[in-house]
Amino acid sequence: MSAKYIHQLVKSENWPKAWFAVNAALNDAPDSPELLYLAGCVLRSQGHIGMSLPLFGKALSLDGKQPNLWMHYGATLHDLNEWDDAIKAFQVVCQMIPSDPMPPANIAASYSQKGKWADTIKWADKAIALDPDNYIAHIARSIACLALGRWADGWKSQDYLYGNHLVVRVYNDPEHEEPVWDGSPGKTVVVQCDQGLGDIIMFGQCLPQMVADCKEVILECAERLVPLMKRNFPECTVYGTLKQSGQDWSHHKQIDAHIHISALPKFYRNSDLSFPRKAYITPDAQKVGKWMAWLADMPKPWIGVSWKGGIQQTQKHLRSLTLDQLEPVLSLDGSFIDLSYRDNSAEVASWNARGGNQVITPPIDQNDYEDTVALLAALDEVVTVTTTVVHACGALGRTARVLVNSVPMWRYAYRTGDNSLIWYPADSVHLYRKTPGEDWSSPIKRLANDIKPRILVAA
Repeated sequence: MSAKYIHQLVKSENWPKAWFAVNAALNDAPDSPELLYLAGCVLRSQGHIGMSLPLFGKALSLDGKQPNLWMHYGATLHDLNEWDDAIKAFQVVCQMIPSDPMPPANIAASYSQKGKWADTIKWADKAIALDPDNYIAHIARSIACLALGRWADGWKSQDYLYGNHLVVRVYNDPEHEEPVWDGSPGKTVVVQCDQGLGDIIMFGQCLPQMVADCKEVILECAERLVPLMKRNFPECTVYGTLKQSGQDWSHHKQIDAHIHISALPKFYRNSDLSFPRKAYITPDAQKVGKWMAWLADMPKPWIGVSWKGGIQQTQKHLRSLTLDQLEPVLSLDGSFIDLSYRDNSAEVASWNARGGNQVITPPIDQNDYEDTVALLAALDEVVTVTTTVVHACGALGRTARVLVNSVPMWRYAYRTGDNSLIWYPADSVHLYRKTPGEDWSSPIKRLANDIKPRILVAA
């Protein structure tokens, strides 16, 4: 089968036929750089990232003069978290095609993953000089600026995210999308929450200021957040995104504009002083009472633990631990409550079978985040990785001790003088950072030592 035919199959994303065709062709020409490249593209497109890398590598050893091959090789290395090698591959393309904005944009993205913020901005600016609307470069630049506390600059770059990535729903007129809210007062504005629960809670602190500027604020959020947001932001009209979006409610309102919740800080959080550093949600008192009754027979202190965070797209590999790693904490006196959203029953059962302190899984209503918030309010201590639990604790103003990777997501990268999280009260979220080259044992031991005196008080 001809390479041209296989190219057509790849272009049309006919992956089964493309894979069959390229394999048949490779049987006849196993050292064809073009066929090896196409085979790598098919595997990569189907999520077989690791399997595609040696194909690209072999193709390069046979013909190292093809910029597309170097780009795919670099992108694959990037996806495999091989940032330094990815940067080297993209730099080759920069030399081959100095007018192409994508290689420097990709270099910026790789430097961002390494937490090299100055290098990220340098290469992002090079890409933007070649293409002022380059999406990848702007997002990398945004992350770097926000990580450095350059708030206004970071939010400006992040604007590119809203038009290129997040879903925009149309409400009153299917033929005409409502404009993005520009901060103009007196408007009826839909706030869309196409983010994770933690992001929604964090950015939600801007809602009271927005309410003061608008005629009506309509909040679309995940179903399990609806009760919490309705109760804590009564000035907003709250609907569940999954069930009610675009249905009858929108036909009875004249909607002037929409905005994504992650875009609100550009109006309200442009300097360190603009962060209020105060709690802004309260738990449901009845649910707190329920949890206090459930915990009553357990030895104090009651310590919540959350050790798994994120998905593949949000650096899951950098913010997930095992119960074995948390042993310095779990060996302390107290009762340990599993705060995980995902099912960790196998790991919990294995840990508990050893004897010693048990990890107890509470009967949380996973369809109503009010239940989790109330449990957090009832506990004496919370130990967690960087996940939604952090933001719920911060918004409540209660203590959370957070284990943070050496290259964290931007919201954890900015450093306050007291190593807290600028979005929340200074005495609520305490960050225990892993330094470059350090394993998790050191920050976990520091955390455990800091908890010990608190445990004596709570017991």
